[in-house]
Amino acid sequence: MKILPVLGSHEGVQDYWEGMMACPGVVVDHEKPDYVVVLGGDGTFLGAERMYYKMGVPFVGVGFGRVNFLLNRSAGSPQAFVQALQQPEAWRRFPFHGIAATVTTDRGEQKGVGFNDVYIKALHPTHIVRLTVETNEHAHLDVAGDGIIVATPQGSTAYNRNAGGTILPLSSALWCVTGICTQQRLHEVIAHQTITITIHSDDAAVVADNDTIVGARRVVLSPSKYQGTILLGVNENFEQRRYAA
Repeated sequence: MKILPVLGSHEGVQDYWEGMMACPGVVVDHEKPDYVVVLGGDGTFLGAERMYYKMGVPFVGVGFGRVNFLLNRSAGSPQAFVQALQQPEAWRRFPFHGIAATVTTDRGEQKGVGFNDVYIKALHPTHIVRLTVETNEHAHLDVAGDGIIVATPQGSTAYNRNAGGTILPLSSALWCVTGICTQQRLHEVIAHQTITITIHSDDAAVVADNDTIVGARRVVLSPSKYQGTILLGVNENFEQRRYAA
């Protein structure tokens, strides 16, 4: 079994990984792995997605963080986990897309991708941003407030949830569009599509997961052309986890 490991700095991760490597047939392969195995927390998992999503290899994680929303919480011992990886029927497969962002700035065009979300906010904490949003549902929607979030299903339990947005099923081809303290309430669920956002404020920043792009004037969001897969064990009660997140 060929594994590409992504290891967090959490307590217990190194011992678990050494236990996996002691199992017969487990080898490290950074070129053509069977799985990207993530040992850590949700931040570790998100970083692994950003680094390796173009490989088209399933991501499977063992949780060592505080929440472990996207990782398996009951994987058992390293030996039991390796044995389960050899049994396709032991896993539920959840496809995921990132949000590809093309941002026009004062200095030209920049690109980013968000697997949790892409959001727009003012750089100055006391300023508001003024935006015009174009979607299939809205030809011209004016938004004013602290900002706007476009979240994927896996990101819908993060910043989007804290801003009052809807929590989406992980396997859905949907996005949340959620206003952050906007003058007019904005909490919508839309299908994957192209979204164009024109920014009328001077100090707006676009954040795609951990990447921040300043001086933004226009943002075009669309589904990333790459699709990944998250594996969760059949005994993981993910639906209950989703609503308790």
